[in-house]
Amino acid sequence: MVLVFLPTLNFAQQDPQFNQYYFNPILVNPAYAGTRGMMSIVGVHRSQWVGFEGAPTTQSFAIHSPSRNKKMGYGFQVFNDRLGPKNTIAASGIYAYKIRLGRGKLGFGLRASIYNYTFDWSKIEYKESNSGYALNQGRESYLTPSFDFGMYYHDKFNYVGLELSHLNQGRLGVQAQNVNIESTSRQNAQAILIGGKAFRINRQVVFKPSFLARYSPNLPFFFDLNASFLLKEKFWIGASYRRGYGAAIVFEYYINKAFRIGYSYDVSVTTLNRQNFGSHEIFIGYDINLFRSRVISPRYF
Repeated sequence: MVLVFLPTLNFAQQDPQFNQYYFNPILVNPAYAGTRGMMSIVGVHRSQWVGFEGAPTTQSFAIHSPSRNKKMGYGFQVFNDRLGPKNTIAASGIYAYKIRLGRGKLGFGLRASIYNYTFDWSKIEYKESNSGYALNQGRESYLTPSFDFGMYYHDKFNYVGLELSHLNQGRLGVQAQNVNIESTSRQNAQAILIGGKAFRINRQVVFKPSFLARYSPNLPFFFDLNASFLLKEKFWIGASYRRGYGAAIVFEYYINKAFRIGYSYDVSVTTLNRQNFGSHEIFIGYDINLFRSRVISPRYF
């Protein structure tokens, strides 16, 4: 059972968090669609705070591809996110348009999504305040649309992107009996800034620092700093620091030019560390060169 203190109900983690977003930027920016120059198929599974009752588990699948002339990108994305009594399933269509800018390309992207939120109130153990409020019992499900806009620039050694997500601030539909708590039941509009740079140290080693910053007026500021090394154009190894949370180690291995796998493990330095066995994330990616075109190899982003 999950303990909830009323009258405040706040599902703070509305969007899933991933360690390996910089291996799969379409998770955080629709303008990335088609950037790899090939059809890219990616899947991620994350088990967060293993051993902690009601902890988040998330699965994400995405497929995206450039058009034949490489001026546009198209994509489709789905994810399933479970957190205690709340389960979220979302499906998204993605479109991106790209223009040449200097030595690289600048993309503009749109993502249109439909979210299905399901709340199972029977899984919640209530600790009532003196307000006398009581939430609904049983199982409820709500649909809401969401719209995101992104910009993404990259060349061979640099990238930077900005996403504005949940622009319409869709209503989740959760409402207590005898009281409207709509103020705590909307998707939070957010700005997500990502960036990174690859430094070729020698023929065997590439160093890539990167970052993600997330801002929303209704949520704490989120910052993620990463440093990784590519060894012999086959194996990425890196570490991440997340403000106010903890650290992670990340690995990615290129089995061949098309197939790659990744794993990350993170641990909280907060009091949560005493209640769980860390978080695990598995990544699988496969690229298909549909148009038999020349592509950049190796890819750093």
